[in-house]
Amino acid sequence: MQTVKRIILTGLWMAVMFGCLAWEPPKMQCIKLMNNNQRIKMAWSSNGDCVHFKTYYFYINNVLCDSLSGYSSATQSYNLCDYGSQDINNIPIAQEYFCYIIAVDSNNVSYYSDTIHSFSITVTPQDNNTKAYLSWESPTNTFDDSWGNTFDIYRKRGFEDDFPPEPFVSVPNSQRNYTDTSDVCDESISYQVGISHFYMSGSFQTQCPFMTTIGTVDHMVDSTRPAAPVLDSVTVTASNEVMLGFHETDPYMMAYIIYYVNPVNGTLPLDTIYGQTYWIDPVINPTYDSRLYRIAAMDSCGNASPMTNNQQQNMILHLQGTDACHRTASLSWSEYTNLVNDIHHYEVLLSSDMGQNWVSAGTTTGTSYTVENLTLNQDYIALVRVVNNGATVTASTNRVNIQIASDESQDFTYIRSVSVIDNEYVRVRVLTSGDTLPFASITLQRSEDGVMFEDFQTQTFISGANNYTFYDSLADFTRKMYYYRTFVMNGCGVDAGYSNVSHNILLQGENNAQNNNLTWYAYDNWDGNVSSYFVLRKVESEDLFNTVGEVVPATVNSFSDDISSLYESGSKFVYYVEADENANSYGFNETSTSNYVQVIQPPTLYLPNAFRPLGATNKVFKPVNSFVSIDGYQFSIFTRTGECIFFTTNPQEGWDGRIDGVLAPLNVYVWYLEYKIPDGTIMERTGTVTLVK
Repeated sequence: MQTVKRIILTGLWMAVMFGCLAWEPPKMQCIKLMNNNQRIKMAWSSNGDCVHFKTYYFYINNVLCDSLSGYSSATQSYNLCDYGSQDINNIPIAQEYFCYIIAVDSNNVSYYSDTIHSFSITVTPQDNNTKAYLSWESPTNTFDDSWGNTFDIYRKRGFEDDFPPEPFVSVPNSQRNYTDTSDVCDESISYQVGISHFYMSGSFQTQCPFMTTIGTVDHMVDSTRPAAPVLDSVTVTASNEVMLGFHETDPYMMAYIIYYVNPVNGTLPLDTIYGQTYWIDPVINPTYDSRLYRIAAMDSCGNASPMTNNQQQNMILHLQGTDACHRTASLSWSEYTNLVNDIHHYEVLLSSDMGQNWVSAGTTTGTSYTVENLTLNQDYIALVRVVNNGATVTASTNRVNIQIASDESQDFTYIRSVSVIDNEYVRVRVLTSGDTLPFASITLQRSEDGVMFEDFQTQTFISGANNYTFYDSLADFTRKMYYYRTFVMNGCGVDAGYSNVSHNILLQGENNAQNNNLTWYAYDNWDGNVSSYFVLRKVESEDLFNTVGEVVPATVNSFSDDISSLYESGSKFVYYVEADENANSYGFNETSTSNYVQVIQPPTLYLPNAFRPLGATNKVFKPVNSFVSIDGYQFSIFTRTGECIFFTTNPQEGWDGRIDGVLAPLNVYVWYLEYKIPDGTIMERTGTVTLVK
């Protein structure tokens, strides 16, 4: 490095006159030309004397181009020791640049740094502008440890905005020239050479690049045939088009030539494309057709590369069949050949929303796969993707539609009602889809806890029938509640279409004075829910049940029957409860009936000891009965000689004092009464009565 030490005698004289020491100015280290030689970056090192300087003035070719001063504010401050480089714009245009700094201290004394100058580069075209010969100076005569081991060469083509941050090639620092081969056509190429310089600035070691000026050659020409591009993949797009994806091995290719390998006519060109590294075949239908492709690249000078060796073709995916019973679909596809970095696996992808979202169904290294656990009557789209080692390249097949159209998926059963019929058996009525969707059989299951179900009865499918009825005569329905559900065995032999769970209404009752109290378990799991309950009663003197009281709301599961006025109807009261359903989603409403429960009121009797057949009152002799059962009731009148003159089994019937229609003599007569109490014991009573006029 050539430096010129400048000492201003006037400045030294002033320093001596004022008794000041002379400060050491900054030492120049590097200059770097940038922006097509329109900007210079200067780098320097300083010792501790830099704190005494208030301003640096930067001179280039003896022209003041910039300055730098210390800075101080209420929150922060800098002195010139904090700076080691400066970018300077608007420099004078020249072939060579000399740079130095004038440092001014607080007494306005000026100190000159040494002078550093740029080292130049010469660029000469060769071989009809296909090559550029670079030669450059050295920034120093001797390279010591403070210099880098290599010259770094930077290149900028005419269509690039600036030099890249990294060199495209480096040579030993003993070398002063380099020949570059053009890779552009009719474009300029600019070059710049730099070397790293290491130095101490204060107590820190730093470095800066020492750069040449910029040399340019216009109208460079590329005559080298580019390398063949790489055909990455032949894939099928979402719009069912075959797309080729590829990348260049040499940069700045202008065009790509697409070829089709015809098994009869050989390799034929299909298209030439510009400015893109993909191509869509406008002709082929990838659902059933496949082509073998090759490509070549062409640079801006018209040099064409060889065709790719890794010729590839699109895969074709086929749906081989579906199995509704096992809910599977079998797929097969053509093998992918010549994938970059070889095949790692194939992945089967499924979409159930028309291709908006995809999930992996599984992977394989073969060319077939069985997709499992499909939903019946669900529309799917499937494709297969090949993945290379490293997962850097993928390619997809065409898409195929999958639907396992099976009526089995719609098999269903619904328990319409569970009823106790005539207190003899439980009837379970079931609605099925059997009128439109055949199945193999339907099974009724029973449980006593609603959790553990066991098969109870099975019926085979009846063509066209949708309603089935089961009868359970083994249920102890007066003491227990039983839960029922059904399922169908579909045509695949698979349990399907489980029904709702329903149970019988368990009714219980007890007497309380002259009231009969009833309770029952609410009916559950109706599609339409319970609308209300009705209580029905039959007394001993009647053959039919009749509704008792008002409608019982669905939320109430008890009823109290006041039977005080029914004391002549017998001691036995039989009840059952009927649940009614709101209209359900199947278009009907059902009823469910409970078991019978018998509530017995204890009987009471009173017999007078005389009666007057011809009187105004007390004309008939009979027991005054309350809740006396008809069952087992006998009432007889005898003469004192033992002759039976009256007999009845009706608790409400008495003797009118006549024998064969003729008034009996005034006398004392014997009566005999036989009846049952609630526990079934037959009670006997006897006494006398006097007939008076």
